[in-house]
Amino acid sequence: MSNVAHTLRSARSLSAVAEELRGLDRAREAAIQRAFRVLEEQHGAVAHLVLQFIGDRDRAARWMCMHQRAFGGRSAYDLLADGDIDTVCDRLYGQSSASQPTMQVGCAY
Repeated sequence: MSNVAHTLRSARSLSAVAEELRGLDRAREAAIQRAFRVLEEQHGAVAHLVLQFIGDRDRAARWMCMHQRAFGGRSAYDLLADGDIDTVCDRLYGQSSASQPTMQVGCAY
């Protein structure tokens, strides 16, 4: 096989891989937004708390999906699925600034 043919085949396969990755990114973003809507429906107070402390809806939705050391490498959604609302709320309160007033919004203490 010539160098040119190899380069063209590689470019086509890399193009296909790049398109597949873009598709995965779109699917992941849709899942992140869908997950936050479910959070708002099932745990509205927690969703409000996340928005309050994170500030922006997109960032809040991504924070909920992040695997965090404080959660033993799990996401906030993992904890909520196990019924552990307290740990999620405690983490959010721990991230708040000292000057921000503490406000309980539906978290069990």
